[in-house]
Amino acid sequence: MNAACTYLSHLLRPDSRAWRPLLGVYYLTYACDFRCPYCSDGSGTPYYRLRSPVLSAERVLALFGIIRRHCDYLVITGGEPLQHPEYAEILHRLPARRFRGVILTTNGYHLDQALPAVARSVTELVVSLQTMDSTKADLEYGHPGAHQRILANLERAASHPGRKYQIIISSVATPENLADLRGVCQFAGSCGFRLAVCPQLVGVKAHHALENNPDYRGFFNFLIAAKQQGASIQGTVDYLEYLRDLKKFRCRPFTMLVVAPTGEVFYPCLELGHFAGNLLAEPNLHRIRQMGCQRFGSQPDCGTQCHSACALGFARILAKPLSILHEGCLRARTSIMPGGHLSIMQRATGKVAPTRQHP
Repeated sequence: MNAACTYLSHLLRPDSRAWRPLLGVYYLTYACDFRCPYCSDGSGTPYYRLRSPVLSAERVLALFGIIRRHCDYLVITGGEPLQHPEYAEILHRLPARRFRGVILTTNGYHLDQALPAVARSVTELVVSLQTMDSTKADLEYGHPGAHQRILANLERAASHPGRKYQIIISSVATPENLADLRGVCQFAGSCGFRLAVCPQLVGVKAHHALENNPDYRGFFNFLIAAKQQGASIQGTVDYLEYLRDLKKFRCRPFTMLVVAPTGEVFYPCLELGHFAGNLLAEPNLHRIRQMGCQRFGSQPDCGTQCHSACALGFARILAKPLSILHEGCLRARTSIMPGGHLSIMQRATGKVAPTRQHP
């Protein structure tokens, strides 16, 4: 079943026994050298503290073959997925699985070494960036010089010969960085990158200091206005309004398939953290849903939580289908801020080489 038919099945004929994901999300590894303060799984534990074996390239590719039977689109994430010891082989052989779209999320630090493999297999390259202030960023990362290296790697990625992937800057809105994010937004627009922003989650809930925060609301109003004027901002306007207001929404977890590094399937979602079965042992996803229901019960009615890209995004396009048409109209007229001859590093630092003056 292709993505359009899957969407219609969720919209018109939801089936409590079937699991028909629009998107597969695979945690290639939980390992990461960075120590970002906003990093958190559904229990509030930073990913770099989670311990899990990783699969060999052969087993990962076998797992991708199973995931491909169930959905057209794949997200490869972590941790930092480029710290998997065999990521290059995995990405090199991934096109044979024939996903319609492959999204890779990365902090960008090791991207220079990975670009040939990324260019072969990835359709959307998502790089995390929270500020244009290198000193502040390096303190968060725990790596001196990391921010400048990431910006240099973004330049390499943008200029990679024959690239087919779109570059997306992913930012986490925290109580401390709201002022910085406007600079990130300007940088992304000037480079022709799309910008995706979500609030910092502490466990499953938005950071308490973002609730009723006028600066947080003001920033999302800024994003909404920029999107309506043609800026490339991820998500529908309705979705951005829900992020701004941190409103409760009806979650639709079975629109996604989230898989841990060893192939275990999160039921009904990553945030609740239950494992219903392993896809390598039981490739029938519908049966895994039924096993999860027997062990953990049916989908719970959660509170006001999980304002994340996939959970909220899919929930809102099912609750408000016409928002997809509105999004299509906005994307049709999306404009890219002119960058001229400036490099990404020049746009990031504001340092422009002097031009010769003529009388």
